[in-house]
Amino acid sequence: MPDPPFVSTFIAIGLLPVAFLFIHAFLSGLKDWRFHRLTGLLAIVWDLSMSIGYMLFRTFGGEVEGSSLELTGGILAYFIIHGIVAVIVIILEFSVLYTGWAASKERPAGDWHKKLTRILFV
Repeated sequence: MPDPPFVSTFIAIGLLPVAFLFIHAFLSGLKDWRFHRLTGLLAIVWDLSMSIGYMLFRTFGGEVEGSSLELTGGILAYFIIHGIVAVIVIILEFSVLYTGWAASKERPAGDWHKKLTRILFV
């Protein structure tokens, strides 16, 4: 079995802490714990920077060593669906950041924060 590409491995390992931060932020938001804002902000910023950074890397010619794909119908459909889901998650993450900020300033958009975080958590 060949070694996995370094960039993909780096991204996969780099996203592991995001899962723990998201879980902590979600639970701390439910219980009004102290570090909710910090872990939520860290989780979203870390996830967005890794995800968008990798997308930009691949978009502007960054190659993952040892990777070559022939785009067949099934793989193309997978990438289209994956791209749509990624865009939805990115929009949700920006929305959660905004509504969290709005909630801290007691603005009307803050009411959406709990609703959006549940969707994002799933």
